[in-house]
Amino acid sequence: MKPRVAIITGGTTGIGLACAEALLARGHRVAIGARRAGEAGVQAEMARLLGPGVRVAALDVADRASVDGFFQGVRDSLGEPTILVNAAGIYQEAFLHDHDEDAWLDQIEINLTGSFRMTRAVFGGMIAAGWGRIANIASTAGTRGERGYAAYCASKAGLIGLSKATAVEGAPHGISCIAVSPTWVETPMMGKAFDRIAAAQGITREAARATLAGSNPQGRIVQPGEIAALVDFFCLDAAPGFTNVDVQINAGADW
Repeated sequence: MKPRVAIITGGTTGIGLACAEALLARGHRVAIGARRAGEAGVQAEMARLLGPGVRVAALDVADRASVDGFFQGVRDSLGEPTILVNAAGIYQEAFLHDHDEDAWLDQIEINLTGSFRMTRAVFGGMIAAGWGRIANIASTAGTRGERGYAAYCASKAGLIGLSKATAVEGAPHGISCIAVSPTWVETPMMGKAFDRIAAAQGITREAARATLAGSNPQGRIVQPGEIAALVDFFCLDAAPGFTNVDVQINAGADW
């Protein structure tokens, strides 16, 4: 397979980091962007985990200037990117009757509009290359509502819609796009859910983790490497028809 330039947002932890590891193992050149990626400690940790050849730079997908500057740095150092994994995301629980508007806007901005900005920035180069792969990390929350998660559900539903529109628009140019929708995945972001359940029920963090693990039919928590394995397959030259779908990695659960 031809080595390509891959960009991964939110690539310093969790799903994004696992995707970086998988694409590096395949021989691709990888650029990671995240809000804290410019910090010396983060840079050193990424070099330790992934090797010195990975480009790690600050990126705020909620800021157009940050997106533009990040892309220019990637193009100057690695070349034109033709793989994009939009893994940056946030969530904040809140009920509708007293939902903070800034919290709503932040989740829409990062989870949905940020992915749009990244897609827009990479799309022209993919068209010129006649090849591209865009994987948007969505969620089972994008197809099922849940109380306390209105903004998160709305943002991920929008991301699934964006993925489908991108796939149709990109199809004549050799560009494929999918949404990948996991259930709960064992990431630092999920750690907040462990803490919330532990505090609400007066149990240990380990017991809270076991509660969530037992909430799906497989009785376990999905691991980041499972998502990365799918993204790796999607980026193969051998899978050009794998596009315009929302793929759930749900351990048998609806949520």
